[in-house]
Amino acid sequence: MARAATIAALLLLPGVGAQPAAGELVNPCLNATFEALPFCDATLAIDLRAADAVSRMTIPEKIDALDTKTGPIASLGLPAYNWWSEASSGVMGSRPTTKFAYPITTAMSFNRTLWRATGAAIGREGRALMNAGAAYSTYWAPVVNLAREPRWGRNIEVPGEDPYLTGEYATEFVGGFQAAPEDPYHLQASACCKHYVANEMENTRQPDGEQWDRQHVDSNVTQRDLVDSYMVPFQACVEKGKVSSLMCSYNAVNGVPSCANDWLLRTVARDAWHFDGYITSDCDADSNVYDAHHYTATPEEAVADVLKAGTDVDCQSFVGQHARSALDKGLITEADMDARLVNLFKVRLRLGHFDLSFDAAKPRGPLDEIDANAVVCSDAHLDASMEGLAQSATLLKNDGALPLKPSGTAAVVGPNALLSKADAGYYGPTDVCGGDYWTLVDAVADGGAVAASAVLGVPTVLSGNVTGIPAAVAAAEAADAVVLAVGTDLTWAAEGKDATSIVFTAAQLELIDAVATASATPVVVVVFSATPLDLSPLLTRSDGKVGAVVHVGQPSVTVKGLGDLLYGRRSFAGRAVQTVYPAAYEDQISIADFNMRPGPSVFARPDCAMKNVSRCPRGVNPGRTYRFYEGQAVVPFGFGLSYTSFRYALRVVGANSFVVSVTNTGRMAGDDVVLLFLVPPNAGADGVALKSLVAFDRVN
Repeated sequence: MARAATIAALLLLPGVGAQPAAGELVNPCLNATFEALPFCDATLAIDLRAADAVSRMTIPEKIDALDTKTGPIASLGLPAYNWWSEASSGVMGSRPTTKFAYPITTAMSFNRTLWRATGAAIGREGRALMNAGAAYSTYWAPVVNLAREPRWGRNIEVPGEDPYLTGEYATEFVGGFQAAPEDPYHLQASACCKHYVANEMENTRQPDGEQWDRQHVDSNVTQRDLVDSYMVPFQACVEKGKVSSLMCSYNAVNGVPSCANDWLLRTVARDAWHFDGYITSDCDADSNVYDAHHYTATPEEAVADVLKAGTDVDCQSFVGQHARSALDKGLITEADMDARLVNLFKVRLRLGHFDLSFDAAKPRGPLDEIDANAVVCSDAHLDASMEGLAQSATLLKNDGALPLKPSGTAAVVGPNALLSKADAGYYGPTDVCGGDYWTLVDAVADGGAVAASAVLGVPTVLSGNVTGIPAAVAAAEAADAVVLAVGTDLTWAAEGKDATSIVFTAAQLELIDAVATASATPVVVVVFSATPLDLSPLLTRSDGKVGAVVHVGQPSVTVKGLGDLLYGRRSFAGRAVQTVYPAAYEDQISIADFNMRPGPSVFARPDCAMKNVSRCPRGVNPGRTYRFYEGQAVVPFGFGLSYTSFRYALRVVGANSFVVSVTNTGRMAGDDVVLLFLVPPNAGADGVALKSLVAFDRVN
């Protein structure tokens, strides 16, 4: 009772009882009640400070603090805190922030400097918004799963299919996001590498009636595939990027739900990789241990399993609802909760929650001086966002149609002609800077030098309505230049929904054919897609009417940065980060087959429509990603053209080092991406990779 009375009294103290606005951070160590306590002593080790803070909490406070939305902790003078914020392509929040292209686009730059600068800009805007009382500090980005499956709904969020490339992206993005050069002692903002691990499917229903979703799937993965594919980016994120958070995924791995998997969370992440941060569940993944995977008989047993495995905070409220009962039944101890909470408080200490003021008018450190008005939507950040697309757009075909002439008229035709706002808020800013939802039309208009207009022809990427094609044909006939905007958007594939096809719809193909045929000049096709669609109809057309094909991934508002490339002021240098497979691939192998290496599959062929699944023929895995795919790719990983040309000279230095000299032999300046692949002995035999990317650099 004395303890409860003390806490009640603390709630009446100035700065403790009055709750701040949502997102506002308050340092309790600026209050005389707490300033002399060990957790406020910046001279002590973080472990000691965190342990001291946790020791002062009541059991109800501890239980509440195990959930994402942590209520006020009166024992420590802390207001409510939400661990969940998003920032994969810019800070998602209550005010406009800078929108960057999605990782599936910026990865095509193969530019570590760009990735670090992108992470740094987003992290800095996050810190600026913390200081403005408009954001918390812990962001669940980046996504470092592999685009191992062309139909996966979340390919838009990842840097491609290669584990080494993805790990390098994670290292640079996290390094920029978390580190502020003016303060080596605190995190600028906390990043989180997700979804750990083998999580690359959303929700798929096959014609035979089989259905899989991420909450229920048990990813059966060989140790070989885990170690040399799925885990590689996470290991890099931890060991090289020094990430402060990991997110365990919805799925089970070889029978054990990820968030209850002590081998994944403790043996591998903490013991082998020396991860020193907090682990969050994906949202409701702790609950799924019990209610989806049926791994435990009771909710309390699930709570015990996730806490003892090493999941520190539960996204949502399952643990908070059942921890008291688990404690009463002896399934967990207070020490089990303390271990999780210490990890959480160590990260809050690293963020300066007990050291800084979060007030530019009364700074206690350089991070306090980061001003939202000067940083958020700054010209430097807006320029960096456009640079992401300009360095990444990939030229897949050019028969002389590019560059365009920066004059006259242009028709921008296709269902993605105006794509921008519809996908801007997906794991990114709810509102973009200045309300400027730039589209491909703006890029083609080139600041007004070209009279560009949009005609959809087909209303949406999935629509079968072709009644608008005659108007598109008329526009093409009247224009000096024609740019087709086709592909996919978030209605095709996104979180919670896998793509059902890697083929253009019949309506889009009809539109492309009609407009290309009608145009007086060869058309330029710009493909917006994170689903690598079979581009054969565009690349192999022999009448010369499709003059160029450009792949931009999903750039959203940054598509305006394509203008310099279209008009030849800069040269293309992007390279493909996804293998483009032929259409037949989608009928060969189920998305639920997580094996990377080729061979027979235990799953039915996706094109089998018999409702008796047992009668369906089994699929055959042709190998996933360029490392293992045994077929002929439509576009291979790493492919990309330029307006200029380059000559390579390779020189061996020592036993295992190479020096590559790159000479520009063309007529214009340009960047080049140099990729070094290792072809091992017995490549393609007995599961040995055909080749693997081992080094890359972007040079000018």
